[in-house]
Amino acid sequence: MLLRNLSASSALSLDKYADIDRFRDSERYVRAESIPLSADRFSAARASLELPPYTLSLVRTFPRIINGYDTGSRLLIVVPMDDISSARINGEPIGQCLLLLKGSMNCTVLEPEARQVAILSARPETLNCGWIAFENGYLLFRPSPNQLVNLQTAIRSMLELASDGAGTISAPVMQGATQASVLKALNAAINRNNVHNAADRKSLDRYKSIVDRIDDLLRSNPTKRPNCDRLAEQAGASARTLQTAVRSICGLSTQSYVRLRRLWLVRRQLRTGASALTVRAAALAHGFVHMGEFSETYRKTFGELPSETLANIRRSLA
Repeated sequence: MLLRNLSASSALSLDKYADIDRFRDSERYVRAESIPLSADRFSAARASLELPPYTLSLVRTFPRIINGYDTGSRLLIVVPMDDISSARINGEPIGQCLLLLKGSMNCTVLEPEARQVAILSARPETLNCGWIAFENGYLLFRPSPNQLVNLQTAIRSMLELASDGAGTISAPVMQGATQASVLKALNAAINRNNVHNAADRKSLDRYKSIVDRIDDLLRSNPTKRPNCDRLAEQAGASARTLQTAVRSICGLSTQSYVRLRRLWLVRRQLRTGASALTVRAAALAHGFVHMGEFSETYRKTFGELPSETLANIRRSLA
């Protein structure tokens, strides 16, 4: 694992996260929101290298659903650094593709397995690919195996140099050469022939809109305990289509996804640490009526009881 071989240096920052809330704070720069499929025994890490033309990060992720993204005027290029190929964006398999994100977009990324990805953030003019014309959204590029290996090798070399305590990466000649090697490999992988399009974009778009409708309903009617048949009716879909949509976009059954979203809404409220707030009040406000069952489900999801979440945030705010 590459991250295990890296050390913090004057050039390379290295952050390790044993707390999902700290990790979520770290991704606010792109206005994304990760929802772990389980936060129990949570572990993630990020190595970051700031260079004049771009920022390069290596992230060890965790099983999660990511919502949102707003990259402003910058391009975010996500490069797979291992063989994990189960990730999807808006239901579309990512596989070993490069993922380009730009602007403000409504997308859901599913990562059912922990993986390592490199993330390059740059202004479009930094890259020699002016033919890529899109303001908001994402594109997938499927490079050849050799193109992907060349890019991964260039990224590894740059990060390993930055990890060198002697500051090798800071030498102008070495910095210029390593930056050029990454950009050369990147431009070879990002070309018109490698653009990858979903086979059934129309169906996936509909599935995404159904999931968005569910999210809206959960936010606007938090006290009502959701019923799958009622959700299907309100989302304008059959119960079967609802199940297919949620499974395609989020990798979960409707019941499991709705429960996870509601639990995270409770956790968000508990972490305000409001003086008059109680666990019971937060649970009831989001449709959980059986306190024992709620507390046990919460503990299995987050690795702590809801009372501990509330107590911990109050201590940190005191």
